[in-house]
Amino acid sequence: MRRRPIRIAGALATVAICFLAGIGSRQSSVVDVGLFGISGIIPDPSYFDELTMDVATSGFWVGASADFFGGKKETLHTGQFRMFIEKGITPIGTFYLGSVGEEAAHWAEEIVRYYGTGQGATDAGGPVLYWELGDEENGGWGTACSPDEYARRVSILGPAIRSGCPGCSIVMGGLLDGPEMDEWALAQYLQTFLESGGGEWIDIYAFHYYGLARPNATMPSSQLYDSAIPIVADMRLLLAEYGEQDSPIWVTETCTFSGGMGTVEQTESEQAADLVKRYVLLWSLGVEVVQWCYLTEPQYEGTGLGFFDQSGLVYDGRGPYDQGEGVRKKAYFAYLEMLENLRDATLLERAAESGVTVVSFTTAGGPIAVLWQDPWRRKGPIWIDSRDGVDVVDLYGNFVASGSGSIRVDLALEPVYVLGDLVAVQLSAPELMAP
Repeated sequence: MRRRPIRIAGALATVAICFLAGIGSRQSSVVDVGLFGISGIIPDPSYFDELTMDVATSGFWVGASADFFGGKKETLHTGQFRMFIEKGITPIGTFYLGSVGEEAAHWAEEIVRYYGTGQGATDAGGPVLYWELGDEENGGWGTACSPDEYARRVSILGPAIRSGCPGCSIVMGGLLDGPEMDEWALAQYLQTFLESGGGEWIDIYAFHYYGLARPNATMPSSQLYDSAIPIVADMRLLLAEYGEQDSPIWVTETCTFSGGMGTVEQTESEQAADLVKRYVLLWSLGVEVVQWCYLTEPQYEGTGLGFFDQSGLVYDGRGPYDQGEGVRKKAYFAYLEMLENLRDATLLERAAESGVTVVSFTTAGGPIAVLWQDPWRRKGPIWIDSRDGVDVVDLYGNFVASGSGSIRVDLALEPVYVLGDLVAVQLSAPELMAP
């Protein structure tokens, strides 16, 4: 029996997203940002000559205290902000949310004023207009705290930031999710935070999610790329319930690794595939900023074998799976190709059936679609229907297939780009027509 084809939108889009509009709706002035970002300490900014990012978080936290100015801390952060701004990247500053009181509020106001309109903005080459309050506050490290306590801290620093920089936007520290979070799981934590009045001071809501590129029996609870679907849905329901439905959602950290962790091994191809699927899926869900974590492998765990030690797009020369310091991974080149194809694209729609997903866009150069198949849900070829002919290229821009009418494509784990007017995707061979 023939399977129903996955239909692709033509001129009329069922979902339309303009991710460059409406950021920081409470503020008197707004700076537009784009989808493509990076998070984490950046030892070598020269990569940004190729990776033309939109937004970045440095990985160094700003302490709202009297000793910020006039020393190493100010020099460090000004240098980080300048590094991004010189490359045309919008920087995000992150405040450390430990002991928060009137003194911290005073210095937070002074710091955002300094980088918004003062000498800090001059020294950095431009203003810093996005400020994140804490990081993974529902996790088990850093400045983790209960949701009502986080709301209290936000209610102290939020007014200070607004006073010091009326044109700035306040980003919620990225929330984690997963079964191991118990009563601090994302939805429950966010709901209590909103009930406690913290949403009054938040312009942008954020979450983090990591995990594997495919299911693995030894890590059955690990998040996959599509774990974002229920997370975003839950966040939107809660935000609407508390009158925050117009607030943007960002993913300020996401990634998977290539290499090995115990018995779990992932190839560079798996990491590259997962990177593209995360960005494209999140885009289709209306997430306005997505930041991969990290650019260069960071020695976060310090072993060369940890999850984050192997999550970067560039090797650091350490660990048994490392290919040499400065060597770019496949995920790096997949990011480049994604930027090349989708930088100025407009989303039309996402359609999915039986483990096959197609996300369609329009661009100045014509229609383009990203097509993938999850082999743990479905295996076998698919057939592309086109009117005027299409070209199919892989994640790195290499030729896969071309033609018009019905074209067979054998998909593995990596997505492909379909350049041209894609009408439908068939999950079984087309019927033969009589001569």
